[in-house]
Amino acid sequence: MEPDCELTYSEEQGKVGSGYQWNGKRIGTGAVVLESTQEHRLDMELHFFRPFKSQAKVTLVVTPSQKGCAVEWMMQSRVPWFLFFLKGMFKSMIEMDYDRGLRMLKSQLETGQVLSQLKDLGSRKQNEVSYIGLAGAGTISEIGPVMQQHVERLFEMAEKENLPVTGELFCYYLSMDMKRGYFEFITCLPVQAGVVASGEFVAGTIPASDTYVVEHKGEYWFLGNAWSLVMNLTRQNGIKVKTKPLGIERYMNNPNETEKADLLTEVIVFKK
Repeated sequence: MEPDCELTYSEEQGKVGSGYQWNGKRIGTGAVVLESTQEHRLDMELHFFRPFKSQAKVTLVVTPSQKGCAVEWMMQSRVPWFLFFLKGMFKSMIEMDYDRGLRMLKSQLETGQVLSQLKDLGSRKQNEVSYIGLAGAGTISEIGPVMQQHVERLFEMAEKENLPVTGELFCYYLSMDMKRGYFEFITCLPVQAGVVASGEFVAGTIPASDTYVVEHKGEYWFLGNAWSLVMNLTRQNGIKVKTKPLGIERYMNNPNETEKADLLTEVIVFKK
């Protein structure tokens, strides 16, 4: 989210008492210190100084197996008393952050790279969009398989009915239950106004809107990085955004014809 963040490392890395500090405009400031090591376990102390002070115990546990190893990343912390009513939301947000972190760790260890580059495109006016699509719902891990089925059915129907498709495929996120990490969404093809849906397909219109946009280049597996950045940027800039609808993922090229490293996706949120 902030690759140019200032990092300061202690002299002897890997030993108890070693660690590093970070100082960023987007991610705040903090430090992590290695407290103890075991054969397959690291225990660390995590300190946040900005945007507000907090601390936590962090543990990484590696369980070897014949196929490789499983990595568990755990955190124990307390919510400041004045934010206690947000405890459930913080828990879900941290879980999503840890899920993204483990995905990137897995990719870095297995392939030597993380195919995820972010670009702040800023504020943009979006014209009215008519669409036809299929509605779905699920957790983060369930969305991908559901969307894949939707996409196949959508393109098959569009070709059969010779629909006037006017742009790129997109996912229209209607809502999110933060505590459960559960989304309601519509997988959409933009079409000319007046297209009528039948059967399980739905048709609708997204009105002209003021939006904020972040571009993600790389694997869809890491799109959570773009969502995290766009929420961070709008919050930093004092831009109020809607939670219903949550936003759009617009897929700018075809994954069947494009290398994973070159996949472009726009993550779009709606201003209030």
